Amino acid sequence: MNITYKGQTGFILKGANESVALACDPKQISHEHVIVTRTADETIKVNKDQSICDWPGEYEAYDISVMVIPIGKEQKDRITKVIFEDISCAHVDAINAPLTEAEEEKIGNIDILFITTGKAAKLEPKQIQAVIESISPRMVIPMNFVAGEQLDFAKLLGFGEITEDDILKITKSSLPNDRMDLRIFSAK
Repeated sequence: MNITYKGQTGFILKGANESVALACDPKQISHEHVIVTRTADETIKVNKDQSICDWPGEYEAYDISVMVIPIGKEQKDRITKVIFEDISCAHVDAINAPLTEAEEEKIGNIDILFITTGKAAKLEPKQIQAVIESISPRMVIPMNFVAGEQLDFAKLLGFGEITEDDILKITKSSLPNDRMDLRIFSAK
């Protein structure tokens, strides 16, 4: 699977036969298949050629397993879990509180965690760190940041020198088993 950062909360996941976009707003990415990862605004108008997945629940779409999990007291925030080419990814944007045990259980095992960091995050850095530790992914990818914030985030998590990627090529076997890895993309 190749991962390309499209800015803000947008990513393209491209496999051998399919590709899908993850984004909070379907207007953010021009792509045929978009999985919307935040509560949809009823007024959103999308391109008629786009397939949009934006409601809580579990379903299969485009040979990809999708689980949209409502979280928080009012169930307005979401975590979107996507299993694509046997790699489980979670897209976590605007959560307002640390996860509960029940929410952690629903999420299950995660290989790659996309999470909002920096000034765009609604949680303090230490709370974001606690969310990451509770999910315990094999890889973390910060999103929705301004240039430089992702490096501050890397330091918070205890990572030393980090290189920036333009496209990340991942296979299940290339993910670390005994530690958590952090990958960052160049700011868009």
